[in-house]
Amino acid sequence: MFQAMIPRTACRKCGIPALMALLALSSSCKKEQPATIGQTKAVTQVSTEKDYLSQLKTYKASKHELMAGYFRTWRDKATSTGNATTMKDLPDSLDIADVFPDYTPPGNPFWDSLRLSYIPYLHARGTKVVTAGTGLGGFDSKYSNNAAGYAAYAKDLADTISYYNMDGVDFDIEHVPTGAELTKLTGIFTAVSKYFGPKSGTGKLLIYDTNQGANSDFFRTIAPLIDYVFLQAYGRSTSNLTTNLNAYTQYIRADQFLPGFSFYEERGANWGDVTYPDNGTSRAYQYAKWKAGVKGGLFAYAIDRDIPRKTVISLRRIMR
Repeated sequence: MFQAMIPRTACRKCGIPALMALLALSSSCKKEQPATIGQTKAVTQVSTEKDYLSQLKTYKASKHELMAGYFRTWRDKATSTGNATTMKDLPDSLDIADVFPDYTPPGNPFWDSLRLSYIPYLHARGTKVVTAGTGLGGFDSKYSNNAAGYAAYAKDLADTISYYNMDGVDFDIEHVPTGAELTKLTGIFTAVSKYFGPKSGTGKLLIYDTNQGANSDFFRTIAPLIDYVFLQAYGRSTSNLTTNLNAYTQYIRADQFLPGFSFYEERGANWGDVTYPDNGTSRAYQYAKWKAGVKGGLFAYAIDRDIPRKTVISLRRIMR
C-alpha cells in the first residue's frame, strides 16, 4: 500500500500580472482575499472560476518564494469522522502540499480520497502534491542492501507516486548517516534520483527534509540530486537561519533553501512559532520576512491546524 512503500528568485512587489493573479478574488472561489503587498494593492477582477484558476496557475508557474505545508493525514475528514478539515481546505496560494502520513493504515478511506479527489482538486489550482515519510523506513527486508535492491526500491516508489499522480517525494532524515548507513542511504538516494529531482528529467520533486546542518558527507554527496532543502527550524532564531543558509549555499542555491515553522502539535512540542491572537509578529512572520527574495520560501508543519485561522495566507502575502 501507499504509505508502506513511501519512506517517511523573486517576484517584484508590483507590476507583475502573475502576482496579481494570486491575489485575485473570484466570486466562486473565495479562499484568497485581495491584499496589500508593500505599498501596492494588487487586485485582478475575474468573472469565472475558470479565469481565477488560470490566473492562479500562471502565478504558480512564475518565479516567487514558495509556500509549502505538511498536512497530517490523520487530521483529515476522510480519515476519521471526528475531524473538521480536508485537504480541499488548504489555501489556494499554497505551492506545495506535503502529505504527512501516519495513523492512516492501508484501506483507510483517506487514500482513495487523496487519489481521486484531493490531488485533482489541488492540481487544478497549480498546487504540487508530494509525500513525506519517516527517514527511509520504506526500505525494508523486501529489498537487498545493494545496487539492485536500491534500484528495485526506487522503481516501486516511482510506480506508487505515478499511481497517485503525485509530484514528488520528501525524505525526512534527522540524523547524520555514517559508515555502512552512509553507503546505504547514498545508494538509495542515487537510485531514487533516476525518477525524482533535477537529474531525473521527470519534473518530479526530490526534497531533503531535515533538522541537521549542511556539514556532512551525506549532504555533500546528495546535494546535486535534490530540488530543495526543507530545514525544520522550529523554535529557532533568524540568526540561526542565516548561519544555516550560509552553510547550505556552499552546495545548493539560496532559492533551494526553505526554512520551516510548526503549528502546535497535539502530541508534540509547542515550539511557540505561532501565537494567537495573530498580530503579525510571531516567529513564523519573522521567518517569512527573513531574506526576502533570496530564500526559496517557507514551509509550515501541521498546516491542517491553521485552516480555520488562515495564518498561512497572511504569510504568503508578505513573501516575495
